[in-house]
This record gives sequence, C-alpha cells and structure tokens, in this order.
Amino acid sequence: MSRRWLSCPVCTVLGLAGLALLAWMLIGRGDAKADAVRQRTEADAAQVLGAAGFPWASLKIDNEVGRIVGEAPSPAQRAAAYAAASTTLLPMMGVPGVFARLEDGQSSSALTLPQVSAPALAAAPVVAAASRPPVAASGPLTGEDCQVAMAKVLESRQIRFKLASAELDPSSVPLLESLHKLSMRCPQARMRVDGHTDAQGDAAANMRLSQRRAQAIVDALVKRGVPTSRLQAQGFGEDRLLDQGTTPEAHERNRRIEFHLAPKAP
Repeated sequence: MSRRWLSCPVCTVLGLAGLALLAWMLIGRGDAKADAVRQRTEADAAQVLGAAGFPWASLKIDNEVGRIVGEAPSPAQRAAAYAAASTTLLPMMGVPGVFARLEDGQSSSALTLPQVSAPALAAAPVVAAASRPPVAASGPLTGEDCQVAMAKVLESRQIRFKLASAELDPSSVPLLESLHKLSMRCPQARMRVDGHTDAQGDAAANMRLSQRRAQAIVDALVKRGVPTSRLQAQGFGEDRLLDQGTTPEAHERNRRIEFHLAPKAP
C-alpha cells in the first residue's frame, strides 16, 4: 500500500514525530521492520536538511548515533548544517533504534544533545530552520542561534596564528572580538574550542600545537570576560583533516579553529 507524504518542510518535520513513535513501537517488539524505519528516517532527514538550505547534507544512523555527513562547501556551512539539524531533527532523538545522539560526521564529534522521551515527541513544536526568523542583531541568543551566528561570522574568515606558533596573528583580532561579542550573548551555552592543524611535519608536534592554539583562544576569551567554566580547549592535531590534498590551499583549509556549543550544565 502506497502512502503520500506531504512535501512542505514544516509538515515533513512535524511528520517525523509520528515516524519516531512508529519506530518506538516496532523496535520495542523487536519487529524486523525497524531497519526500514531507520532508512525512512534517513530519507526524511535528508529532505528536511535540503529544505533548510543544505542539499549536500544527509543523516546516517548507526548504533543509535545519528551523524550529519556529506561534502560541505565550507567549514561554516558544515557548522550551520549541524546547528540546523540539532533543531529540525530533534523529534527523532531519544527513540530506541533511531538515534539518541547527534554528531557532526565530517569533523569532530559534537557534544551530546538532550534526549527526548517518546510522550514528548508528538507534542514538541518543531520549526524548520528555513522558516525560523533571522538571528537577532542584539540581545540574548539561544544555543542554536549562537552556533548559526558564529558559523556565519567564520564563513569567509579564519582565525590565524603566526607560523608554527600559538600566538594570534594581529589581523585576526577583529574576528576574535566578533566571536567574543557573540559568546557573551549566549550566557547559557558552553563552548568547546577545537584546534586543528594540517598534516605537515610531526604528528605529535601538530597535536601539541593544536592544543596550544585552542587554549590561546580560550585564554583570549576569558581575558575579555567569558567565564572559564563555559569554555573548554581541545586539540586534534592532524587527526581530522577537511582536505586530504597536499596543495597550499588544502593545508590552509585544514589549519582552523572550530567552535561547538551545547547547553550550559545545570
């Protein structure tokens, strides 16, 4: 028997709540149709992400972990897609057999998102990212809006350091100031600052350098008034390259600082 699915993004997102409840019932009985439900979930998630402006992104579910995958045109687009997914795909989370945690499958694992119980799914109001109002120019921001705003700030710029050093390049000070202002508008969010290097040189030295650079950004934000308790520095060295090439452009793309936000711990 065929079934007609609504095509509008908001209707599709709202329909995911019913799909999640169906998954709960099927998997709770050990029904063999659970795999089909997961496949349909992945297909619907791709439709939602495409409608939100990220046609390159899709959802892959493995062992109750959902990963946003695909070739993003830029690191900022990848961060924005993850931020949008954390809102639009929320109705599917917390259901056994679907996924309980959302990660960015293209780079570093993102912080765990809150689980949602089955009874709350049907009533949870969900608004597609494409239909959300623009991020406010002033005032407090939600964690999702803060992540999107930071991704936009970093869309065409990168924080730069002096060669083989954790000393911030003076040209990146204005960019750091912009990120500081945004972080102060998100008082309820924790921020993980990730440092990444290219694959040139010694891997162990690159790991240490990435940690020092991430910590330098944390220290700069603390100096400007961001509470230490909200910040964490994490270096990944050359472990999570965005570009496997060996050109100067590839190396430049791999040398980066990323920001990942999550709700502040109670």
